[in-house]
Amino acid sequence: YRHGSDFSGILPTVTVEECDEVGTFYDKFERLEYLKMERERAYFDILEGKRAYFIGDSLFGAHGIGKENSWVNFLGEKYGMIFENQGINGCTVSDCENGSNPIVKRYVDLPEEQPDFIVIEGGRNDFNKMAKIGSVGEKDPTTYLGAIAITVEGLRAKYPNAKIIAVTFWKTGTVNKEEVASNTYVEAMIDACEKLSIPCIKAYNEEESGIYMTDKEFRTQYCFVPGDVCHLNVEGMKLALPYFEKEIARILAE
Repeated sequence: YRHGSDFSGILPTVTVEECDEVGTFYDKFERLEYLKMERERAYFDILEGKRAYFIGDSLFGAHGIGKENSWVNFLGEKYGMIFENQGINGCTVSDCENGSNPIVKRYVDLPEEQPDFIVIEGGRNDFNKMAKIGSVGEKDPTTYLGAIAITVEGLRAKYPNAKIIAVTFWKTGTVNKEEVASNTYVEAMIDACEKLSIPCIKAYNEEESGIYMTDKEFRTQYCFVPGDVCHLNVEGMKLALPYFEKEIARILAE
């Protein structure tokens, strides 16, 4: 629209509508400033310009805060990566009963272009859905380990030159309705990764990751809501970035 004494014609009507959505202008500015500071904090040259695909659940999907505020996107933007964040909140790895957007089915839809590395994460929702753990050898898509084996085998066939990296979910200290501890699924993933010869980032290790989901004070500061043992807020994602950044760089350098 125009403004000034030389204006002639019909004046425009400017309206404002309350939409109850979080604004983006300040957030984008804040993110740019944050990434600038991140580059000064630490920079791993081996990550620069890489093509990477991330497939997982809310650890990548960033429940409630938007993928643009996930550590995955922070990492990709910081290093000028060509990346795909295929994190979907609530998804399972397996195609178990009541499973949701299972990774064992979704991995085939990743782009055709060959990536430098792929990161797979999941298991918390398989735990919630009480998926059978199964075994790597049986390759049953309805079981947790069977789905991991199928996914890894399929990714290797599709992307023969890519490094495949697995990530466990956080330590939560919880049990499901069948009284199975969440850590049972974590330990199962670690064992599967050893058998499949792929590196595994053990995010459940609180002292290494710096994510203390079992601590109420930590959750109050860094989680979506204080009672949430799964979902980080924006500050939590910023806190998680250095750990994942360092671990991925270390694995790529091996």
